[in-house]
Parts: sequence; C-alpha cells; structure tokens
Amino acid sequence: VYATLRKMTGDSDLAMDLTQDAFIRGWEQLASFQGRSAFSTWLYRIALRLAYDAIERERRSTPTGFDRVADREIADSAPGPDRRAEGRADAELLERRIAELPDVQRAVVVLRTYDDLPYREIAEILGTTETSARVSYHYAITKLRGRYLEEAKSE
Repeated sequence: VYATLRKMTGDSDLAMDLTQDAFIRGWEQLASFQGRSAFSTWLYRIALRLAYDAIERERRSTPTGFDRVADREIADSAPGPDRRAEGRADAELLERRIAELPDVQRAVVVLRTYDDLPYREIAEILGTTETSARVSYHYAITKLRGRYLEEAKSE
C-alpha cells in the first residue's frame, strides 16, 4: 500500500502517513468488510480514497498544483554516472507527468505499472468496470506518450 501511495502522491512522508491512516481506518471499519472482494482490494480502496483527499487538499493549497517529487530509489544498471543521472532525471520526469494525470488515470497507471495488478482487481479497487479501467489506462498512457514526445521535440 505504501509504494502505491508514494507513487500516487509523490511524497514519501505523506505516503507513510496515509498508509498508517489506511490501516487504522481498515482496523476501525473491519466489521464492514463483507468479503465480496479480496481484503487487499478493500484496503487499497480505503488507501486510494485517502490519497484522493490528500491530493485534492494539496491542489487547493498550492496554486501550481500537485507537483512535489518524492525521494526516489531508482535502480539503474547503467555503468556511468552520466547515464545514471539521465535515468534518474527521466524517472523523475515520468513520475511528475504521472502526478499530473487525473486521479483515476493516475491510480490505474500506478496500480497496473508499479503494483502489477490485473485490470479486474484495479476495477474492484476503483469501484468501476474492468473495461473502464482498461480505457483509463489507455488514455493515461496516450497522454504520457504525447507529453514525452512533445518534450523530446523541444530539446
């Protein structure tokens, strides 16, 4: 849950706080868990609601939007420091672009790409259909590719 929240919010400290809040809320609301989905799906749903609320609070309080970049641990197998720095810069840029996506698209990209969840489970977490999750992922990836190509042309 923490890794997902870190990718969603772009802030390690906030992700840690939200993770703790999610587990506390899960514990407090354990009686409401009906077993219609996996426990992890239910907990993800709680965590994502908390993330959406935190992101919205950040957007309202920051005129430039939600663009903080988290502390990152980027494993890069490139041999030289220039290549590693370039890889970190690319990863940071990608994470900033992901943070700019609408909430649902961002959630689908994070859950699919970083957590490797199937569309069926993503749909359960988000309370939508599998088709809707696939469409959101497609639109998000299309936006990310478009932004990347625009930036590549401007360099």
